[in-house]
Amino acid sequence: MPRTFLFLFIFSLLLACTSPQKADLLLYNFKAFSYGPDSFTCEALAISGGKILDTGSEERLRSKYRFDQEINGEGRALYPGLHDAHTHFAKMGKGLYELDLRNTKSWEEGLKRIDSFVHLNPDKKWILGRGWDQNRWPGKAWPTRAYLDSLYPDKYFYLSRIDGHAALVSESVLDLALQSRRFPGDFPESNGWLRDANGALHGVVIDIAADYLAEFIPDPTAWEWRAMILRAQDSCLKYGLTAVTDAGLPLDVALIIDSLQQENKLKMKVVVMLSPGEKELAFAREKGVYKTGRIRIGSFKLYADGALGSRGARLKHPYCDHPGSGMLIHDPSYFDSMCRILYPLHYQVNTHCIGDSANKLILETYGRVLEGDNNRRWRIEHAQVVDTVDRHFFGDFGIIPSVQPTHATSDMSWAEERLCANRMSGAYAFRALLNETGVMPLGTDFPVEEINPCLTMLSAVFRQNKDLEPTNGFLPGESLSWYETLRGMTWDAAYAGFTEDQYGSLAPGMAADLTIFDRPLQETLPEQLPEIRPAMVFIDGDIAWMRPLTKR
Repeated sequence: MPRTFLFLFIFSLLLACTSPQKADLLLYNFKAFSYGPDSFTCEALAISGGKILDTGSEERLRSKYRFDQEINGEGRALYPGLHDAHTHFAKMGKGLYELDLRNTKSWEEGLKRIDSFVHLNPDKKWILGRGWDQNRWPGKAWPTRAYLDSLYPDKYFYLSRIDGHAALVSESVLDLALQSRRFPGDFPESNGWLRDANGALHGVVIDIAADYLAEFIPDPTAWEWRAMILRAQDSCLKYGLTAVTDAGLPLDVALIIDSLQQENKLKMKVVVMLSPGEKELAFAREKGVYKTGRIRIGSFKLYADGALGSRGARLKHPYCDHPGSGMLIHDPSYFDSMCRILYPLHYQVNTHCIGDSANKLILETYGRVLEGDNNRRWRIEHAQVVDTVDRHFFGDFGIIPSVQPTHATSDMSWAEERLCANRMSGAYAFRALLNETGVMPLGTDFPVEEINPCLTMLSAVFRQNKDLEPTNGFLPGESLSWYETLRGMTWDAAYAGFTEDQYGSLAPGMAADLTIFDRPLQETLPEQLPEIRPAMVFIDGDIAWMRPLTKR
């Protein structure tokens, strides 16, 4: 080869090696924070193909890459996309089309909302709603069905309590149960069939009874579910959520979520816990863990007990303000059987546990199946009241406590009255549980609580509600640091759903899912948190939501 051509060939190779690599987007002049094992801060990110290509200083990234687009963050704070680790995402979308009874100050106020809703929806045969909480009303008495039966005898009312573990139903719905006789026994109060002073079915049903009556409610069509899920996405994005874990879905709805993602209409990432049923178990056996870039179906959601607010949580000793100790949703043998079915399928078992007795039962059951150190990441959802002598199970068997900080500040006005002072050391003990495990995914349980992740931060760090009560925080010794809180809403949430290899941090190779705020959250005063909203949200490198960036 002539020397001239050889020189030009070598020069072109050197030039190619030193030429900046092409990238899609440069985000610069940010304060970026990443949590988890790769915790770091930086000022700039290079994004290409929907993934984080590189991070570091603006100068270094400009020297390595040439960009098709650039965005100046003007000093704003950038985080991995926020992930709510325990939601009822699809159900929340469904609820947007139903009667909203949240924040009612009395049953009388609830009745006014019912009248208005029925007037606006005269053709609805089933009136579905959610959100009432008798603990917030004068006298804390259960609502009654008398008004519904007298004024709307041709309607079917199913109005869920705020926690979803109790409901008020009309006589027409009770008649469906009486006529079907599919429920075993004579509708005993021990299974949640409350009775009035005359011995008649009250209309308030709890847990097992509520679930039974819910089976009579007509299911939405697939097209209705699609609209509901997309509307739920809109609600989540404006608060900065890029991922959610849905705690309990039928397979059909999970596959609708998958199809919407495949069509690129649902951009959010979803970790699905399946509700146990024949179809769901058959899917797990046939498909194994199902995972794409946007969805993971690899766990089952079980229910051990009910809720503290409706006294369905199973306690070791009786409630202090009411006879009884709550109820188990299933016989203990059921949980052992399900764990042994799901273990060889490599599906997670994630169990709703509120009371100390329920937590002990499931922790011991997990321990028998897991047998020591493991990476199965089985979860206790809520872990709300855990006896201090039972905490060691979390560390012993790698069990993850999945908690919702706003539950603590929602329940604080009546929790001790219900539990007694001696049980409060094990209640809402997030700091103690994190010390056992080192991992704590944080969620809201929406629509039980509000979607707003900044309220989660307020409750976790300051142990206060949005009214900044109490002044010194509820059980302040159990508060989390800002680092632990933000990690719990990003990397820990992804890790707890086996998606930390896809998103949850700003490490190169992760999906470019980002939530951007005007200033660092960890520098925010508690009184400012309830009103904070993100400036911009990215999913897979594309802007999924934004507001005007003029106001600082």
